[in-house]
Amino acid sequence: MKQPIEDILREASIKTFEDACFMYLVPELKDEQKKLPLEAVAEVKFKGDSSGKLIVAASGDLFAAIAKNMLSTESPTALQKKDALGEVANIICGNVIPSLDRKSRKGYKIFSPKFFGKDEIKKEESGSPLAQITLNLNQGRADIKLFVDEFPVAKEKKD
Repeated sequence: MKQPIEDILREASIKTFEDACFMYLVPELKDEQKKLPLEAVAEVKFKGDSSGKLIVAASGDLFAAIAKNMLSTESPTALQKKDALGEVANIICGNVIPSLDRKSRKGYKIFSPKFFGKDEIKKEESGSPLAQITLNLNQGRADIKLFVDEFPVAKEKKD
């Protein structure tokens, strides 16, 4: 039985935040955490047998906390915060996309992350995500979405 893509996205995201950022899940999303302001978004596009993008949105103090923990610094620069969020998106994407088509021989190309600050964040994404999760961490909230243009498994099911 194949593992659902949402479960794979959740596992890869949790492991990335734990291993790279030293951040851990809080059991439940509290009302005040649902209302945390969106601080920044990193978008990573990929191409292979399937193409698409992965988006990591950081709310609350998560944006700064990622860089603080990854770089062991109390005062990360704006560039360090952008790079750290982009690296988190890269790691998650690199761990998720092989599960889109396990028979792929071409592999995938992951492009450099693109950063969106508070003023640049897209209000609406085109299409609906193949998978999306929310992680509630002590430092804030991470909303992670995987968009795929063509999903080989979905095509097989239709035939």
